[in-house]
Amino acid sequence: PDKTFLFGPEYLARRVYQLSPPEDLALAMSMVRPSRRFLNDATMNGEVLTAGRYGAVRRVYVVAEDDEWKPAEIQRLMVSWNPGTEMRTLQGADHMPMFSKARELSELLMVISNN
Repeated sequence: PDKTFLFGPEYLARRVYQLSPPEDLALAMSMVRPSRRFLNDATMNGEVLTAGRYGAVRRVYVVAEDDEWKPAEIQRLMVSWNPGTEMRTLQGADHMPMFSKARELSELLMVISNN
């Protein structure tokens, strides 16, 4: 069976929500649940993620430049694994840009959707 993991409050505060408002961190901590890795998940195999399926949809990845959980260079590497994926950046965003840079993310999503 797949193993699960759970981020603790200190880890969340320092690495995931470090730039987010305190009230969003408090809410996130109340909603934390064990998660599992998707390494052996059927949706991650080559038969499901094909150019005809996954590749048929426009993809844009927003790099959270100040994400301490998944550093920007790792995010860029992930984008490079998916040819055709557009990349935008968001300065001053932690792993949860919808909290740490809500207005800027909203504006960026509007720009992306209008292109």
